[in-house]
Amino acid sequence: MSRIAVTALTIAVLAVPASAASFDCSKASTPFERAICENPELSRADETLAKSFATATGGLTTQATDALRADQRSWLDFAQRACSDDAQPLTTGSYDEEGVSCLRTLFENRGKVLEGSRMLGGKRFYPTSNYAVLPDPEAAGDPDSFWKVATHSLALPLLDSDDPLAAGFNEFVVAQANELTPLRTLVDEGEAEALETSSDSDVAITVQEVTPSRISLDVSTFWYGHGAAHGNWATTYLHYYVPENRALEASDLFTGEGWRGKLLDLVWQQLQQEHGENLQLEGPQDLAEVVIDPSRWSFENDRGLTMQFEPYEVAAYAYGAPTVTIGWDKLEDLLGPNANAVRYGS
Repeated sequence: MSRIAVTALTIAVLAVPASAASFDCSKASTPFERAICENPELSRADETLAKSFATATGGLTTQATDALRADQRSWLDFAQRACSDDAQPLTTGSYDEEGVSCLRTLFENRGKVLEGSRMLGGKRFYPTSNYAVLPDPEAAGDPDSFWKVATHSLALPLLDSDDPLAAGFNEFVVAQANELTPLRTLVDEGEAEALETSSDSDVAITVQEVTPSRISLDVSTFWYGHGAAHGNWATTYLHYYVPENRALEASDLFTGEGWRGKLLDLVWQQLQQEHGENLQLEGPQDLAEVVIDPSRWSFENDRGLTMQFEPYEVAAYAYGAPTVTIGWDKLEDLLGPNANAVRYGS
C-alpha cells in the first residue's frame, strides 16, 4: 500500500507533521502526493477526508472495518486514475489546474460517502461502494476533449450487525442497487471494462429515516453522456418494511375501493395548485402509475405524503424535479389499518 493509502486509512494512529495534508509532505514522491502537498485547498480536503475516515470506522465491528478499509483502498486507486487522460495514475509530470480541481471534487465526494457511517434510529450503518474508470475511446484522438475518461460510482448503506434484520436489509439494498446500475456486479466479476466508456454515472443511496417499522433510503442517480448539454438526474426512494423484511408496498399504506384513482386526483389537484403554469401535462392520466409507486414517496414531511417527480416528467428540465405534499388529513379515508405503523412505526 502506498504511503498516502496508509495515511488515509490510519491517520488516527500515525504521528506525522501537520503542516500540510494528512501525511509527511517531505516524503511525497508521486504526482498524486505532490498535488496534495502543493495545493492548499486539496491539502485541506485530504486532511478532512482522513479525519472523516477515522470517524467513519469508529464503533464498527472488525468485519465492517475491514470492508470499509478495502473500500478506501479501492477509492484511492480510482482517485489516482479518474483525473488523468488515460485512466491510469500519473507517474511523471504534475496535475494541471483542471486535474487538481477534479481531485478536490473526488475528495469531497468521498467524504460525503463516509458521512453515511453513523448511528441512526439505534442502528449502525456504514457505506460500501464501488468505483470504475475507463478511457473514452472517442476522445483518444482529441487532445482538447474534456471527457477523456468515463467514471462510474456507487455507494450504498449496510447495517453492521449479524441479526436477521441486517441480513434482510443488506440483501434488499444490494439487490435494489444492482437494478439501478451494473457497476457492483461487473466489478465483483472482474468485468468493469464492460461499463459504458462514453458516459459518467453516479448512484448514491443514503439513509433518510429509520423507524421501528421502516428504513427509508434516498436514492440519487446521475448520468452524463460525454458531450451532452447537461446530465440527467433523479431522486427516488427505497423503503424497507421491517415487520415483514421486504420492500414497502403501496397496499401497506392504502386500501379501499378506488384508492388509486382518488390518490391520483389529489396529486393532480396539488400539482395544479403549486406548479400549474409550469406543468407540461395534458391531464393526470400520465401519472397514474407514478403516484402509486412507493419509490416516489417520501415520509419526511410530518404533515403529509410527499410525491417526487423526475426532471422532464411533469415540467421542463430547467424547472427541476418538483414535489407535492398531500396532507394526511386529505388521505385519511384511503389509509389502511397498518398506515400508522408505516408512517410512524407505531
